Amino acid sequence: MKIVICFRVFVIWLLLLSGAFAGEPRITESYQLGPNDGLTIKVEDEPDLALDGKVSAQGTIYFAFLGEVEVAGLTARQLQKKLEERLADGYLLNPRVNVTIKEYRTVFVQGEVKTPGGYPFQPNLTVRKAVVLAGGFTDTANKDRVTVIRENDAAGKERSIGLDDVVQPGDVLTVQESFW
Repeated sequence: MKIVICFRVFVIWLLLLSGAFAGEPRITESYQLGPNDGLTIKVEDEPDLALDGKVSAQGTIYFAFLGEVEVAGLTARQLQKKLEERLADGYLLNPRVNVTIKEYRTVFVQGEVKTPGGYPFQPNLTVRKAVVLAGGFTDTANKDRVTVIRENDAAGKERSIGLDDVVQPGDVLTVQESFW
């Protein structure tokens, strides 16, 4: 059991390093916030206004002075600007807000993998890397038949996806069984 846990920690560490040095554009610039994203928000010179929490299931956060703030669909930069504008409207002079995404939504891997379940999304996560996080393929897995249901697909349509395709937050990946 300890070996399996150590192996998973090692694999996650390797995946994080590979994304950090891949030279690919950072997803955080275009990443749209949604339910269960973990955020850290700090207002310069206002430690009492710091927030460390998750986006609610309704896509909102509760922020001091402002109450419920809709954040779903915004990037971290857009949320930063929104909070600065609202705080400047009667609360603070020239507020400077910093929004950091500390935890991304979950990616779910099911089907013919050794440890199906939910795993934290990371920038540059591919289907292949998500399968590794889920313990790898089972002996009956069809590595050429993986499907995805995207979180933002209202119809919930299952589509084929390749092992080197990039995973999006909230994706549900299914590794199909081989019949041979």
